[in-house]
Amino acid sequence: MCPFVCYSQTPTTSIDSLLKQLYRVAPVYKDTIQEYKANMYVRALLNIDKKNLLFRYLPQVLRSEKGITQYMLETYRDIHYTYPSIYDQKIRYINGTLRDHKNIPGVINYFNINIYEPYLVGDALLSPLAPKSTRHYNYRLDSITTDTLSRFLYHVSFIPKNKSYQLVKGQMVINDSSWSVRRIVFEGRSDLLQFKCHIDMGKPGTKTEYLPESYDIEASYALAWNKLRGRYRAHLNYRDITTEKKKKPDYNLSANFTLTCDPSAYERSEQAFDSLRSIPLESYEQVIYKDYQERQAKKDTVKQKEKRSDKVWKYLGNIFIEDYQWNAEQFGSFRCTPFMNPLLFSYSKGNGLAYRQDLRYRNQFRNAQSIDFRARLGYNFTRKEFYWQLTSNYNYAPMRNGNLEFSVGNGNRIYSSDVLEDIQNMADTTINFDFLNLNYFTDLNIQVKNKIELFNGFDLITGVTMHRRTPIKPPVFTPEGVFHIQGQNNASNEIIGIIRKQYVSFAPNIRIEWTPGMYYYISNRKKIRLSSRYPTFILDYERGLNKVFGSTGVYERIEAEIQHTVRLGVRSKLSYRIGGGGFTNQRETYFVDFANLRDNTLPEGWTDDIGGRFQNLDSRWYNASSYYFRFNTAFEAPFMLVSHIGKYTGHIRNERIYLNFLTMRNLPAHIELGYGISTFIFDTGLFLSYNQSSGFGFGYKFTFELFN
Repeated sequence: MCPFVCYSQTPTTSIDSLLKQLYRVAPVYKDTIQEYKANMYVRALLNIDKKNLLFRYLPQVLRSEKGITQYMLETYRDIHYTYPSIYDQKIRYINGTLRDHKNIPGVINYFNINIYEPYLVGDALLSPLAPKSTRHYNYRLDSITTDTLSRFLYHVSFIPKNKSYQLVKGQMVINDSSWSVRRIVFEGRSDLLQFKCHIDMGKPGTKTEYLPESYDIEASYALAWNKLRGRYRAHLNYRDITTEKKKKPDYNLSANFTLTCDPSAYERSEQAFDSLRSIPLESYEQVIYKDYQERQAKKDTVKQKEKRSDKVWKYLGNIFIEDYQWNAEQFGSFRCTPFMNPLLFSYSKGNGLAYRQDLRYRNQFRNAQSIDFRARLGYNFTRKEFYWQLTSNYNYAPMRNGNLEFSVGNGNRIYSSDVLEDIQNMADTTINFDFLNLNYFTDLNIQVKNKIELFNGFDLITGVTMHRRTPIKPPVFTPEGVFHIQGQNNASNEIIGIIRKQYVSFAPNIRIEWTPGMYYYISNRKKIRLSSRYPTFILDYERGLNKVFGSTGVYERIEAEIQHTVRLGVRSKLSYRIGGGGFTNQRETYFVDFANLRDNTLPEGWTDDIGGRFQNLDSRWYNASSYYFRFNTAFEAPFMLVSHIGKYTGHIRNERIYLNFLTMRNLPAHIELGYGISTFIFDTGLFLSYNQSSGFGFGYKFTFELFN
């Protein structure tokens, strides 16, 4: 079973020799288990140590009863693990004294740990068994003992070299027969959670030797002068452990998500846990259950009415602080993001303070088809501009991602240099163009598009786009304006013919998006995409037509782009997007509006809310050229520059380096170099830029990430 079994006559006393053995076996043990199925029993004891009026509005926290500070929660779940690191779970039974079954945020991830992975708890904590971990940890051999079979057990402690929430301190016990870890204890802090985790591994010489057998986790969650503390204990019973590796990759991972796809709901059953409970109840835990049952009996006999004021505060809490969701079995579900969530605000030097809000309605039909409505609202406080977009989506072919979408919105306010250029080229002499007010337009747009997957990862998107662009201020025909022309009178008539109160365009378009090697699974007759190791290739073509619903612009637009994220390590990645495009066959084309290069007022993230776009570029440049070429890249990794210096740098999750390049007509090169940090509260980036038009520039971007 174990390829590294050896029995030493004398113990190893050098910590360096011991670490050398660990680094040798850890990569092998990490990949030994390819698949398993298990049942896991989890019991949580929760204590409210501090509580104020804000407690009920804190995200992801339990809903408490008045005067009650201790709560119990028990769950029994099925687990299906498949390599690499795919944990599929399904709760079968639940029991406890909570009104809403919400745990301390993030604790459930601590039960999905492969201790031989370079990172623990997903990618949040750097493992002391990670390759080259001596860069970040100091190790010490505390003692050497023996087990019942006279095998040496090495007790090793580790502490971080730097202050970082990605590092932990603790101890581990290693046997000398296979150099496997028998027990590990680590503690630290991740975001708002302080934790101490004890993990006991399975029996040596069996397949469970490399798998956790039991957990004992102490965790506390503190925010806004509230503190919630909990102890979580878990025990796993394994079955069907597989160590053989699959020879041929299969992009369909449906077999790995059988529990996720199971439509059955969990059962709340106190009697079921009498036989499922693998850890007997302590006496104080039995008292908690007894007190809860007595309270429930009183509520059944004397029905208590909730005060109207409490209902109002609870409703306001849902609307302003939490995600609000309303569900009806026959009518679908409605959801809105909390109005006071700081995640909805962003700030940058160029765009100032902005706010956005999402409202969604969804109705799922029995044949797996669905219909969605989404309203995206935004307001820019600096520009005093309101933006909106309404989108409806009918998913008519769930197995092929077939979607018919209709959207309408006022989009981005757009600059038009072409209108002024056409007038200037026609005029013989000087015109006071400032009085025409033609440099800034609102944009009412309507889109109808159909998306269908022709084969795995290959999407064909066809549709029609209409724009009605209107000057912010209507043209002023005064003697100081158009009629102030020194020259022939027919020039003024031609200019007046060009200037309109509104400009309409009508354009069919086709778009191809191809991501080779796309992994997916099928749930409830619907294909769910996961990820791919390969880049996404995008080709977009649009042709403007004349005299359709009053349209005037005739043009062709073509764009091509490649987007890719390359994993360089567990927490290191390089993301890039490279592309270009242009307009051809232009006749009366007054607006340059690219699909892949635009200043979005209602943005959706690329790799994050900062990367993949130009932070210091004047928004007028997006509409100032009939062609462009762009390159954006972001390198993300922990412990690069500032994570290990200063008192508060332990909050930094990752650091990012940005490089952006853009070239277009009249702007040979716009270059941006940026540096950013990511914390659990906010992301921020600083950018230094240069172009021939404005010289050197400095900008920054700030976005909230708390509870994201």
